[in-house]
Amino acid sequence: MPAAVAILGSMHLVAVVSGDPDIRHALSSFRDAQARFHLQPVAGGAVDGLFRGLERLDFAGALILDPDAQGDALRLASRSSLDAEEVGGADTVTVTPGGVIAEYNLGRAAAALLAASRWDAKGAEVVLLGGSQAARGVARELSSLGAASVALLAGSPADAERALPELAAGTGVVARSANDPLVPTLLERADLLVRLDAGVPVPASLLGPHLTLLDLVGEPVSALRRRAMSVGALTFNRFDVDAYLIELGLTHILGAPVGVEPLLELFHSL
Repeated sequence: MPAAVAILGSMHLVAVVSGDPDIRHALSSFRDAQARFHLQPVAGGAVDGLFRGLERLDFAGALILDPDAQGDALRLASRSSLDAEEVGGADTVTVTPGGVIAEYNLGRAAAALLAASRWDAKGAEVVLLGGSQAARGVARELSSLGAASVALLAGSPADAERALPELAAGTGVVARSANDPLVPTLLERADLLVRLDAGVPVPASLLGPHLTLLDLVGEPVSALRRRAMSVGALTFNRFDVDAYLIELGLTHILGAPVGVEPLLELFHSL
């Protein structure tokens, strides 16, 4: 690793922690056309050793794509944003002279992806499937952008209540178990469906051209996404969101936008 630092010179080194071998393989061969940064993929898992090495090896920061490592990243950081504290994890950490700063960007990444496709959150009915940190981050961001309602469906009512963050005053809030009798009605009314848990079923009859789907689990074209595409729904997968997440994280770490198109091109080739 020290040799890499010497070779790269002023180029910023950024670690990427991911449990997905496809993402690690793709990013290992990625080169920034302007030579501003070099991505160093790291297998998912404990981040204690990573944090010890960030400053010693002159890394500018790290992108924590592995959800299982995001709680530790928040705990180990010197300081953290309100978003990271609210969500309970960090997907971006920046090395500064005053220590490591933790941030959570997934919600912003999902919103940026949707905005690029001219999808407007204002007045939208949103349904989130799964009670994870990611659900909290996406719910928080879409509420701040004016979503009319956010429904979070999890394994139990208690899980759903715990996962749902405090939202903007104008956003209606629903927390239900995935088998609640109200679920079909919530899905039928949804403008945006964000799937974070493959265990929550979505009846094919409720899909249609009115719906936008973010499917963040499974293969790039899951059975659910394929059905949604066949009826004219606008759909995206986890690689689409990851491209925006990496771009936003690099923007935080480097202090300037780096552009998402090369990352989208890379992930669409997977």
